[in-house]
Amino acid sequence: MKVFVINLEKDVARKEHVLKQCQSIGFEAEVFNAIDGRLLSPQEISDKTHPELSAGLTESEIGCALSHHGVYQQMVTDNIEVALILEDDVEFDHQSRDILNYLASHIPQRPTIYLLAGVRKYLKGGKKIPCSEHTLVNVSQAALSHAYIINLAAAKKLNDYLYPIWLEADRWTFMIECGLVNIKAILPVIGHLSELSHESTIWSSESDFERKAAIRELRKVTVKKIRKNRTLSTKCKNSMWRIFIRPFFEVKQE
Repeated sequence: MKVFVINLEKDVARKEHVLKQCQSIGFEAEVFNAIDGRLLSPQEISDKTHPELSAGLTESEIGCALSHHGVYQQMVTDNIEVALILEDDVEFDHQSRDILNYLASHIPQRPTIYLLAGVRKYLKGGKKIPCSEHTLVNVSQAALSHAYIINLAAAKKLNDYLYPIWLEADRWTFMIECGLVNIKAILPVIGHLSELSHESTIWSSESDFERKAAIRELRKVTVKKIRKNRTLSTKCKNSMWRIFIRPFFEVKQE
């Protein structure tokens, strides 16, 4: 399985930390140089983002989304069947190797993502992982993009769907609602956030924090517009699921 580590070139300590994590569970990783959205010119941002639907995304969030999209693009170009994508603030359990290898070797052909981090809501039940106490569950709501497995079919879908950039890299719930990819999660979590995650690279300066509330409000308005612009078939499918199918499932919260 190919392993990509998304890392800003300046964040040497983070890179060393995550490479050590990969080494400890027996994986050799390729560092993918992340895009620092704060260094992009206004014209570059304009060229790489949707003119309306990216409103409310910070420069750092745009850089993060471009970085993940860049990995999808490389998977498509190099015909990489399955990859483990990591951000540089991940912390793995020591027993993760066998679980990761199992997941990679049993990923279906249809567009699929396995989230290794915590999820907000998931459906009760799921599939037990052999020789493990872990379970693969269907995700209802999720965020966080610091650790996940993705197959080529999903990379192709996201490569086309997410560019020019208009969604955060971890807007998984929206992708689920649109039926874009099949998203599952492994529980208990094996891809944790390390202490390095407390040092945000999204809101990293005093000026960022000062404008955070206004930006978040703008993004909230934009997301409402995005959801309103979903196709009629997608809206109907989600309404049918909530009314006729969801009542038969117990939705748990992680």
